[in-house]
Amino acid sequence: MNKIKTYLAAGGCLLAMALTMACEDRLSALPSQSKVDDNLIVDQKSAEYALNGIYYMYAQCGTDNYDVLSTGCTLSQEIYPANFAGTVTYYQGAYMLENHDWAADNYTVLNLWQAFYSQLAAANGVLHQMDAAPDDWFSGNRKTEIIAEARFMRALIHYNLLRWFAYHWDYSSPYGVLLRTEPVLASTIAKDRSTVAESYQCIMDDLDFAIDNMVEENPNHYANTWVAKGLKARVLMMRGQGTDYADAAELTRDIINNGPYELEENVLDIFYEKGLDSPEVMFGIQPKDGQTDVYETYYYRSNPQYEPSAKLDSIFGLIPGDPRREALFTEVLYSYSTPENPVYYTLICKHMPKDNLASGTVEESQYQMRLTEMYLLRAEALVRSGGDRDEAKNLLKTVLSHAGVTDFTRVDNAATDDALLTEIFYEMLRNLFCESGRELEIMMRMPREAVYDFNPVYGVNEQYNIFPIPADEFLNNSLLQEQNPGYAKS
Repeated sequence: MNKIKTYLAAGGCLLAMALTMACEDRLSALPSQSKVDDNLIVDQKSAEYALNGIYYMYAQCGTDNYDVLSTGCTLSQEIYPANFAGTVTYYQGAYMLENHDWAADNYTVLNLWQAFYSQLAAANGVLHQMDAAPDDWFSGNRKTEIIAEARFMRALIHYNLLRWFAYHWDYSSPYGVLLRTEPVLASTIAKDRSTVAESYQCIMDDLDFAIDNMVEENPNHYANTWVAKGLKARVLMMRGQGTDYADAAELTRDIINNGPYELEENVLDIFYEKGLDSPEVMFGIQPKDGQTDVYETYYYRSNPQYEPSAKLDSIFGLIPGDPRREALFTEVLYSYSTPENPVYYTLICKHMPKDNLASGTVEESQYQMRLTEMYLLRAEALVRSGGDRDEAKNLLKTVLSHAGVTDFTRVDNAATDDALLTEIFYEMLRNLFCESGRELEIMMRMPREAVYDFNPVYGVNEQYNIFPIPADEFLNNSLLQEQNPGYAKS
C-alpha cells in the first residue's frame, strides 16, 4: 500500500489530519486517527465511508464544551455570519463581529481558518485516494459520482473561505483564497494565495464537474446535482461577471421547474414540524443521534448569548400583517429574574417550537440550502440581467405568500431596479437569517443605501467586511506574501 501522510497548515499549526471515516450511514462516529499511514479507501464501501467523513468534518461533529454531542457548525455557519451582518446581536451589546473589530491574532479568525482547512484536508484526502483507486472496485459509475460529490464539498469549502477571507466582491483583486486542491505534505505546506479570479475559477471547475457527474437523488443531508446547481447560482451571483446573472437565472429556473423540491405551504412548518423532511429543503445538516447540544442553548434557547437585532426586527415590521415576527421571536424571562426585578430577553425560536424552548432536548436541523433561496436568487438575477421585472416581482410575492404575507404593496410599488433589489434584500434577511451565512454574502452585493441603512458598519471601510488571514499562518507559511489590506500580519 502507498504510504500517505496528509498534513494541514491550519492557523499556522501543522496538524495531522485523518480522512475521517464514519462508521455508520449517519454522521455519528468520531474520528479516531491522528494521521493516515495507509490508504483508507480499499473498496467501494470504504470510499463511501470516507466521503461521509467529509460531511462529518463540515458539520464539525463532536462533543461541545460540556462533553455533549453537537454539530459545531451552528456557531460558524449560523451565528457568526448573522452577527457579522447585523441580523443578531450579542446580549451584552455589540462587540467584535458586529463592530467589524478584529485583528490577525484573534481567536475567532483562527478558529474559522482552522475549521475550513481541516475540511479541505478531508476532501482532498478522499480525492487523492480515489484518483488512485482501481475502477473495478466500484459498481457502475459510482467512482466518478463519489469524486464529483467530494469536489462539490471542496467547492463549498473554498467558497466559504472566499466569503470570509478574500476580496470576493472585486474580481480583479489579487486578494483571493489560499487554495488547497491536493493533500498538504510537510514539504509543500508553503504556498501563496491566489487571485480572486483564480479562486472563482477553481470553485467553478469543481462545481461544473459535480453538476455533470453527481447523482440527482440523495438524502438531503448529502448533496446532489440540484444542490450543486444551487451553489453555482450563488457563486455566479457573487462573481457578477459577463453572463453570470443570466446564467444564474437559468440555473435557478431549472431548479424551480425541474428539481424534486417544492415550497412549503407554510414556511414555519419547516422549522416547527418537518425539519429536513420538508420537501423544500435541498441540503441540510442532520442532527446527531441523541444530540442535546448544551452549548447551543446559549445561542437559541435558555438564556441565549444572541438575540435578533433591532434592525432585523424592524424589517419584519415593514409589511403589515407579516406573521413571522410573532412566530420567530418571543420574549422570555431570564432564569435569574425575580418578581421584583423581571429581566427579559428576546429569543430566536426559528430552530425549534416555542413549547420546547427550554427543554434542551430538541434535535436541531440546520439548513444549508432551501428552495426559497432559489426563488429569491432568480428574482435578483432577473433584475440584474435586465430580465422580466414582473416575473421577479411575482417570484418575490410567491415567497412572501408562503410566509403568510398578503400585503404586497411594497413589491408592487418598487418602480426602479434598486427599489426592487432592496425588497428582495429585505426578504432574504427575513427568510434566511441564521441559515448557512446567507446574510454574509448578500450584504456585499445589494444596493449600498439599503445595506448601510441596515448596518452602517458596512459603510466605514470596505476592507473590514472580511477577516484578516491569521497571524500564525504567516509565521509557518514562508510563501504567503500578502495580508488583506488594512490589517497587520501579526
